[in-house]
Amino acid sequence: MRQIILFISIFSVVYMLYFLFVISRAKSLNKWKNGRELSFLKYRYKLNYKKINIKALGHVIALSNAFIISTVVIVISLFKNFLLQMLLGVIMLVPFILIVYHIIGKIYQNKQRRK
Repeated sequence: MRQIILFISIFSVVYMLYFLFVISRAKSLNKWKNGRELSFLKYRYKLNYKKINIKALGHVIALSNAFIISTVVIVISLFKNFLLQMLLGVIMLVPFILIVYHIIGKIYQNKQRRK
């Protein structure tokens, strides 16, 4: 039960911070369009931002980032050794990000083809 509460609280905090500092501000949203997350999706999956709602994509990425961070924190909190936690966190984080962003890229690639 403690793990579920921890997951939900971390998920909520990360999503809200991402929403407040990136998605809700137009100035930050314009900077975010040129950021690494979107440039990865743009070049890897050939996405055209003129056909995609950037705010909706921002919410999807915010939700996915919150999910990734929450999941990694929950898994590494199961171990007591600090060194093992750091090693496991780094090992889990990179493939997890690539997998989730691959799923997002494919979904938006299919949406773009339909339009």
